[in-house]
Amino acid sequence: MATQQAKYELLKEQDNFRNNHKCLRICVLVSLCAASSIAVYATWNVIYRQSLNIPPNLLDVPRSWIYRLQFYNEHFDSHNISLHKSLLYKSISHNNQNNTKNIKQIENERIYPSKLGNFIYKPKKHSTDMKLVCYYHMPTYVNKLSVLYPSRIDPHLCTHINVGPAEVNDSRIVINDDLRKLLENINELKIKNENLKILLWVGGADDINFPQMVSTHAHRKLFIQSLKSVLETYRLDGLDLDWEFPSAYSKERQHFSQLLHEIRREYQREHRTYLLSVAVSAVEGIAYFAYDIREINSYADYINIMAYDYHFYSRSQPFVGLNAPLYPRRNEHSLLSTLNINYTAHYWYSQGMAKNKIVIGLPTYGHSYRLVNPFSNHIGSPAEGFGSVGELGFVSYSELCWFRQNNMYVNRVFDVETCSPYLYSGLEWISYEDEKSLECKAQYIKKYGFGGAMIFSLNTDDFASYCEPKIPRKKSVSNETFPLVRKIYSVLFDGMK
Repeated sequence: MATQQAKYELLKEQDNFRNNHKCLRICVLVSLCAASSIAVYATWNVIYRQSLNIPPNLLDVPRSWIYRLQFYNEHFDSHNISLHKSLLYKSISHNNQNNTKNIKQIENERIYPSKLGNFIYKPKKHSTDMKLVCYYHMPTYVNKLSVLYPSRIDPHLCTHINVGPAEVNDSRIVINDDLRKLLENINELKIKNENLKILLWVGGADDINFPQMVSTHAHRKLFIQSLKSVLETYRLDGLDLDWEFPSAYSKERQHFSQLLHEIRREYQREHRTYLLSVAVSAVEGIAYFAYDIREINSYADYINIMAYDYHFYSRSQPFVGLNAPLYPRRNEHSLLSTLNINYTAHYWYSQGMAKNKIVIGLPTYGHSYRLVNPFSNHIGSPAEGFGSVGELGFVSYSELCWFRQNNMYVNRVFDVETCSPYLYSGLEWISYEDEKSLECKAQYIKKYGFGGAMIFSLNTDDFASYCEPKIPRKKSVSNETFPLVRKIYSVLFDGMK
């Protein structure tokens, strides 16, 4: 009897143990499920999170960028560049053969046979010097921290500064109050650097009055008279024309060449040494229809190729892409293979533009996108709109640095093929430039003997030192503003700065 009682108690204890163990296993399983659910939710929340730390408005947004996006979208939709490929390549070899034959060298002058009449052009003594042309956009005073005043610009940072933009109205240059104050103060930089050239930047994507101004000789004459007055009043060194873009269908292309011819003739008639530069499109299809490249080569001191905005968000192109790739990627063909700096620069050269007159534009800003799928974040992935960083997808270098410093889950990728970086975090995807990518592109400019680099713009570089690391640098390393422009300068001018 005692034995049976002992067995019963043992079995009861075993049942209790099993029950307790079962409860323990259930509790552990429930805990694991809860932990897994929390982990999955946290991961999903991080990927799709809408609470990314977005930088404050650090960028003094140029109004013209709004119009630039609209205008580029219209041009990409209305021009089918591939239809004109055969015509373009046939003209390349023809222009190369005739370009040198049509220019006769007489002593220290060059006579250019032109459709508009022979023109004698005396080149500057230092016309072959490397240039670093910087665009300086008139501040729009978004907030005090975002304003780049002339006093904050290093006068030795650029060889040329284009200040503006000034508008054209009734065939005359209009200088508003803000631009007037800027022009009155900008010349203080020349006191510290007498070799600095300051040019008036006229036009932009939002200036719609160029067609009327160039349409007749009388209108062009009014423009040139107002130009001379402005250059003399503010003691400027020349003019940068930024017409985006002449049309091939209403003689605007021809009238633009006539304008350049008449400006150069007026400079010569008054024995002025004013500079004449032209901001031109990087897209082959636009350049082919908008410009007589050989005529521009005859009259302009140099051109500033806007070799950026190759890719940005639009409804017609809802994919992420690089702002200023140096070369095409292996999987890019046909039209996509032309949207890069190397193709653009050599296209302009092949069409008759002198190499030392080709100044290649490099951006200090980037483009942001909102991804459709956070797991598809490579170049070419679908996008559904502008990113949260920046305005209208335009991101200054300061904003980009702020974003990286204030968010934990930011992945940076450097695309070696194109010499361009990009980053992504959740649904945010940003193409941008950094010191490494711009060093690569500046070396390219120097290696192939082009005329220099153009920066767009000083306003979107880190002039307020947002990009300085939180950990103090060593004393041997200087904490300087404008890190992107300084990197380009150091390459072009052999590390002098």
